[in-house]
Order: sequence, then structure tokens, then C-alpha cells
Amino acid sequence: QRESYWERPGADVEQLVREYLSVRHRDDPEHGCPSAALLDEIGRCPASTKLAYTDGVLAIADEIAARLAPDDSESVRATTLSLFALLIGTLQLSRALVDRRLADEVLESGIDNALRLVRSG
Repeated sequence: QRESYWERPGADVEQLVREYLSVRHRDDPEHGCPSAALLDEIGRCPASTKLAYTDGVLAIADEIAARLAPDDSESVRATTLSLFALLIGTLQLSRALVDRRLADEVLESGIDNALRLVRSG
């Protein structure tokens, strides 16, 4: 099993953003983020499934928040959830586009927007 982007010790948030929104990750959906592949289905699932998903998302958000604000991670929780949503949506859109150049532009724009969000958070 591959290590999650968010579980790599010492990786900073910018590195994680760039790796998540990489062409390699986009072009390898079989080994990619389950959220980017299944989020719409999870929304249709029973509450128990949504609860398990929520627990997983909050664990990721907490990991990111701890990297952004080690002394007060609670203060950036909303930012980390927004970042997670931005990353997932960007990856999904890039995967869905047939125009490779446009798909790459979506990834680059997503990286810029994600890093802007992180720096403002």
C-alpha cells in the first residue's frame, strides 16, 4: 500500500500540494486519492459511511493544520478543509478534460490557488 501524501513525515504543505496536483497523480487514478474518485458516491451513502469518511477527512485536515500552525492548529482548520476541497476539485476537473494542455493549466492554476490559500491561512 502506498503512503498517503499527508502521512509523509517532514513533507511541507507546498510539497504535498505540488505532489497531489501533479500530472503523475492525475494520470494514475488507480493509485490516486480515493476522495477524487469517489466523493460524489460517498455523498449518496448512508450516515455510517459518511461518518467514517468525515473521520478520515478530519485526520487529514488535522495533519495539514499541524504543519501550517504547529502551535495553534485549530486556528487553521477551516483553511485546511478548504484546501482539501480545492485539491480534490482541481484533480477531478483536470482528469475529466480531454484537452491535455487545458488539463495541465487547471493543475497549475490549482497549485497557485492552493498555495495562495495556504499562505493567507
